[in-house]
Amino acid sequence: MESKTKYKIMRLIAFVASLLIGLQILIHLITGSSVCLNAGCTIVENLSAISPLYVNVLGLIFFQVVFWLIFNLKPKTVFDIDLISLVLVSGLVFDAALMAYQILVAHTFCSYCLVIFTLMIFLTILYGLRQMAIGVAVLSAVGLSFSILTFSPIGAKSKPYSLKSASYGVKSCSSPTKEIYLIFSSDCPHCQKVIETLNNCNSCDLYLNPIDNVKSLNLTGLEFNQQFAPEINRLILEVLAIDSVPVLVVKDAESYRFIRGENTIINFIRRACFTHDEVLYLNESPVSTDQEITILTEKDEECSLVLDCERN
Repeated sequence: MESKTKYKIMRLIAFVASLLIGLQILIHLITGSSVCLNAGCTIVENLSAISPLYVNVLGLIFFQVVFWLIFNLKPKTVFDIDLISLVLVSGLVFDAALMAYQILVAHTFCSYCLVIFTLMIFLTILYGLRQMAIGVAVLSAVGLSFSILTFSPIGAKSKPYSLKSASYGVKSCSSPTKEIYLIFSSDCPHCQKVIETLNNCNSCDLYLNPIDNVKSLNLTGLEFNQQFAPEINRLILEVLAIDSVPVLVVKDAESYRFIRGENTIINFIRRACFTHDEVLYLNESPVSTDQEITILTEKDEECSLVLDCERN
């Protein structure tokens, strides 16, 4: 490919990426949220330490720098440093780290991030064989480092995982006889319907355990937990091979019951948390049982942790 044609395509890719990110920033400023093509986008955003708006601003600055460097065709300075190559490597490291975290740690991916990452790969390939070799080295190093590291919360290795310590908050009743934990996602409509049912319970201590960061919950009498850790809630679901929410964990004297599905959970709550009588069984048949764990489910009323849930 001729140099002029190659640089034209690279400028076009940088321009398209800038346009895409700029549109995302504009939508975020107007609506307060980003365009999300799948549930993974929302999960990844909620796991980020900074607002996705700032991440997009950084991305816009990056692609504009690439565009103008290629436009002026002055890749080298007096120190004989290839600025275009340096900028491309920096961007590739950043995007590779984001994708590695999503796939290897969060076990989901953001489709919008994947599009930006693909554009970065194209820029790397077009810049030449040397840049491609650097790109392969970067991707290999980042992938290897993420695959051998663990990302458990600080102190998680030194003590058992606890649903109570990982809860966002607890709603204590005046005379509780039962202890329940609701594992949910902030963007799942089935989860919201379950939470709405919980406002008037009078015999359960209710712990709310979201799998992502939440700003607020419409639940009266909620006592917040300063050590809230959504990573533990996601890990618990992963260990149990549960890939959807809501999940209600009922702590009995000798075992745990995991109840899945909006209506199944609501039926249990109405029978268990609005009376002081012991709830011995449910009409639904368990999916799997052993001596310590029982899982009851209604899959039609759950939100997948990977695919977006249909909002009715």
